[in-house]
Order: sequence, then C-alpha cells, then structure tokens
Amino acid sequence: MRWSDLKQAVLSALERPYLDRELVIDACDRLSGQMLSGAYEEMVRKMETIIPDLPSKLIQAARMLSREALEEKVQCELGSLPNDKVVPLGVLLHIGASNLDGLAAYSVVEGLLAGNVNLLKLPGEDEGINTFLLGELVKIQPVLKNYIYVFRIPSTDTRRLKKMMDLSDGICVWGGEEAVIGIRKLAGANVRLIEWGHKISFSYVAADGYQDEALRGLAENIIGTKQLLCSSCQGIFLDTESMEEAEAFCAVFLPILEAAFFKMCPGETGLRACHTLELYSRELEMDQNIHKIYKGKGVSVTLCTDDSLELSDVLENCWVKLLPRGRIVEKLRSKKGFLQTASLVCRPEDRKELTALLIRAGVVRIRPGEEPDAFYPGQSHDGEYPLMRYSRIIDM
Repeated sequence: MRWSDLKQAVLSALERPYLDRELVIDACDRLSGQMLSGAYEEMVRKMETIIPDLPSKLIQAARMLSREALEEKVQCELGSLPNDKVVPLGVLLHIGASNLDGLAAYSVVEGLLAGNVNLLKLPGEDEGINTFLLGELVKIQPVLKNYIYVFRIPSTDTRRLKKMMDLSDGICVWGGEEAVIGIRKLAGANVRLIEWGHKISFSYVAADGYQDEALRGLAENIIGTKQLLCSSCQGIFLDTESMEEAEAFCAVFLPILEAAFFKMCPGETGLRACHTLELYSRELEMDQNIHKIYKGKGVSVTLCTDDSLELSDVLENCWVKLLPRGRIVEKLRSKKGFLQTASLVCRPEDRKELTALLIRAGVVRIRPGEEPDAFYPGQSHDGEYPLMRYSRIIDM
C-alpha cells in the first residue's frame, strides 16, 4: 500500500463512529469456535513443520479469543471506568516480537477491543501465523479491514517506520532493551510509547520448604517454554546461605528436570547433542562463578557462587544461586523494570512474607511453583492493563 493511500485510509477510519466492541468480540469468538472445531486442520498440517507444537498453541489462542475470555478481560481492565469517558487512543503501531507465535496478532486484537486503528509491523521471524489469524478475522467481519493494516518492514528501514510512527498516537513495542531504545529515538514527543519489553523470570525456593510436585512444575516450565518467554524460569534462587543445602537441592532437582525433558521432548536427540556441546564449551571456559555443574541427559543444573539474576546461557540448563530472604529487595531492585514472574516454592506459613518481599523488589507476577504459567482473562502485561494504555480518558 502506498503511503498516501494508507494515510487516507487511516484518516477515513478515524472520521467514522468508534468501532463497536461487540463486533470485535463476536468476530473473535467465531474465529475461536472455528479453531476448536478443526476448521483449520489443513493449515495446521502445512505449518506445524515450521511452528513447533502448533495444534496446542491454536487451542490456547482459541481460548484467549473466546467471548468469555474477552468479555472478562474488558470488564477487568475497563469495567471500573465510565463508558462515556473512555475513548480509543486513535492509531496504534504494534512493533511485533518473535519470541511467541501469534503474540503480534493478539496485540492487534487488544487494540481493536479499545477501538483503535492498528498498524502492525510483523516480527522479523514471523512464520505466517499472525497474518493468518488477522486475515481470518477480516473474513469473518469485513468491517475490521478498515482497522487492521499489516506490514513486513525490516527494522533497518527507519524512513518508513518513522512515517508510520508519525501517523500513530501510540507505539506498542514488544522487544528487548535495544529495540525499545531504537524506537524511542525515532518516535516523536507527541506519540505515546507503550513498552512491553523483554522481561526476566525466576523461581524463589525456600531450602526447607520444597516438594516434588512444585519442583516438577518448575521443571516443566523450563522444558516446555525452552526458556524463551518472558515468563520462563531462567534459574532458581534458594533461601539459604549454605552451599551444602544448595548442593543437596541440585541433586534432588536434576532428575526431576531430566524427567520433564523426556516427558516433553521425547526423541529430540538433536537437542541433547546441542546441550552436550554447549555444556562442554562452558566447562572449557570454566566461569569463576560456577561452583559445580550437575549434568543429566539433555539437561543440566549449574550451581553458582554469585547471586546475580541473569538469563540461562545454555538450553535446558537451570542455574541455582543462594539468595537469603533478607537480601531479596537489595539484590533484585537492580533489575527493577525487567522483573516479571517469580515462581514461589515455600511452606504455607512463609508465603505471605516472601510474596511481600518479591513485590517490593519489583516482581509483577507471583505464582506457586506447581501451577503452570497459563493465560487467564484479566491477566496484566508486565503489571499493567493494555486496554487502559490503549485508551484515553476524556472530560466533557
């Protein structure tokens, strides 16, 4: 689409009455029903070779797009505000991220729920799932084509990106620190920057309060997400000052992590070989902060002497570090703004105290270790409600 045509189309959409939210919810719910009924089996067969675990991802997407989920989301995020005072922000530019298939399309759906015109810059590694989902929405409800515009523009094409930013009232950035800084430099001062940047998640385990069920939940999060999501557990902090207790914990956790690998990645010998090579390289470069590496089949647990929060640098590897509860706030505050999920494993009588400390440190989501980090209606993005960020409150 030519720039002049896009600009005119966007202005025409803005001149119309606000997009009816019920129309959006109905279209999403119908798409959800078609996904669950098996209407897209042929597409799934074609795409599942390039998008791992596609069938289960579509089921999750269908649940997120259901009427029940979307109505609860709207009620939770905007229900406390008077309807006549909440209006769309206007035009949203979504800078999609590639770490979660379909996330860019869902970001557009959120923009539609708030009544906005949406411009989507596809992620660089997009495999087609975002355009498929949005294309099906438009087929179901053709009116939406006036509110959805999708572009495949390289991030290096700053001239075209700047034009799209100048047309926008808000920019939703899904990406790491470098991506956010780059967009900040391009965006004008009169555009709202809405950052859903890369976050880091971990587990906090009381050395005297863990049970196998909770540890299995942690292990399945590590293996199931391949530690690629913002909510993926990168490592485990232990509430202890004793290296002996930490060694005992690692010995217990390794076979649980190994069992999760064989349960969730059966036959993936390539992953095991890759992990072995990465681990061998790491041993050759032995980091002074590494106390001991516990090696399993396809997985490993690395006991460290430092207490810094960091990404796991080896696939299917979990670091373990000592962090007594008295140092939680002091240590984690240095990562404020980047903290997302903490999986808390402890005795019931310790939960309230540890939860309060993690919240004060800056964590925005806390869940029991045994519970999967599943989507639920009303869930915030990194501690904020997107529909509120995508709206304006007016006084008349």
